[in-house]
Amino acid sequence: MTHTLLHKNQIDNELANKIRDRLKWDKRVSQADIEIIVKGCNVIVVGYVDTAFRKNAALEVVSDTEGVWSIEDRIVVPADYFRSDEEIFNILHDQVSEMLKIGGEHIEVGVLDSVVILRGEVFRPRLKAMAVASAWELSGVKDVLNLIEIKDPPHRVPLFVNSNFEEFIPAIRNDSDDLEDFDQGGLLMTDGSKN
Repeated sequence: MTHTLLHKNQIDNELANKIRDRLKWDKRVSQADIEIIVKGCNVIVVGYVDTAFRKNAALEVVSDTEGVWSIEDRIVVPADYFRSDEEIFNILHDQVSEMLKIGGEHIEVGVLDSVVILRGEVFRPRLKAMAVASAWELSGVKDVLNLIEIKDPPHRVPLFVNSNFEEFIPAIRNDSDDLEDFDQGGLLMTDGSKN
């Protein structure tokens, strides 16, 4: 009996995770607005959103997920929906922090009167688009000011290798002849020879 219950919980968790993944990639609704509860093949969708459009989008995502047999809709669209600046900031800060994986990229989040201000520098245009989309899909956001700049990634410093190929040593020399040799496809050794 215990084994059967564990197996059932595992299947419920798998279905819930599948739905959460689909919600994550649907830009009409934010995961922060919706909670998914799975009991067998029945899904209870709970949350507060600011428009009927977001509610319908969430229900559509859930209903189109394989394995869902029935849906209990507990999403509320209050006429006076309000999410504080602090709550918007906390949600977006966590989402943006999760997106940043490469050192040197940064995005700062600010919120004033439900208007989100995004500032920073990134190397990947897709990251900029994802940050802006995350802000727009969050219920309670009135506007998004996008000040994120796309920069070229930093160039790597040529490396010198000791004669045993045991370690890499960053090029610190200003010897332009060595660097020209390196640019022409040669690998410079620390003893000055070219490989």
